[in-house]
Amino acid sequence: MRREREAANEELADAEAARWRLRQREGLDETGRAELAAWLDASGERRRAYAAHARVDALLSEMGGEQRRRLAVPPSSRLRRHGLAVCAALLLACTLGWHWRAGQPQWTQTLASARGQQLERVMADGSRLSLDADTVVEVAYFSDRREAKLLRGQAMFSVARDAGRPFRVAAGPVRVTVLGTRFAARNLYGAVEVAVEHGRVAVADHGDAEAAAGASGDARSKLLLSDGQRAFWRDGSLRREAAVSPEFVAAWRAGRLEFSDRPLAEVLAEFERYGPTGLRLARPDLGALRLSGSFASNDAAAFARILPQVLPVALRRSGGETLIDARK
Repeated sequence: MRREREAANEELADAEAARWRLRQREGLDETGRAELAAWLDASGERRRAYAAHARVDALLSEMGGEQRRRLAVPPSSRLRRHGLAVCAALLLACTLGWHWRAGQPQWTQTLASARGQQLERVMADGSRLSLDADTVVEVAYFSDRREAKLLRGQAMFSVARDAGRPFRVAAGPVRVTVLGTRFAARNLYGAVEVAVEHGRVAVADHGDAEAAAGASGDARSKLLLSDGQRAFWRDGSLRREAAVSPEFVAAWRAGRLEFSDRPLAEVLAEFERYGPTGLRLARPDLGALRLSGSFASNDAAAFARILPQVLPVALRRSGGETLIDARK
């Protein structure tokens, strides 16, 4: 994968270098020269590609008159036919190569946060990604689109607007398409949730992860969301959720866990993403109890103290753990 990325970056640098040499031949003003210098300073690949094109231009300029005349002599009809065939083959190869390159990412990155860790990263186009604990996101930028896959966890996306390259996020069977906005996506426990802080997004259910990644398939259902609006997918059904104030979108960024009618087993698993809690269910059936509330993500002890007040459970110590059992 690394070699493929390097090859894609070299091809992109070569194409950009060719454009810069053409602009130089046409004449660069002071601003253009400054832009060229900044472009060259950005990477060694760009400098090497530019130097290679400069050497070719230098060789062409040093050709003598006889060499130029030979190149200008009209070929025989047979040679012309052969030349046309060669040109056609080259044109076909170039066309196929262009389509192949268009399907290859120009830039990729995998972001992963550990248990209890939150990350924030700025992407190549200025978009900003904030990752919650235990989250994995793969990002790939193509010539005509930008794609991210939320493999696990939850993340906040602040997308830089680029009308020529829409930004798509695949989370399980759900695909989110935006141009420029701020929204949160969550892919955990077999469910996907999308909430918009600002802007507009289209949320579509494509039925399988392959289609959600943009490979194929038509959306089975689609929702348009704007500020404060949310969508939820589980068990093959995409539906709207009750709207929230935009400032409460992705409350995990402020160290809060928000639950609305969630199973206790899922709530405990959520706390475990931020660190060991020492809490365990005494009986599996207790995990089906439903819970709503807002809690500090780094204070499982405070959550445990509140639990018997809101659910018919009792706490008891056993072997260094706190067991959550049915209330007698």
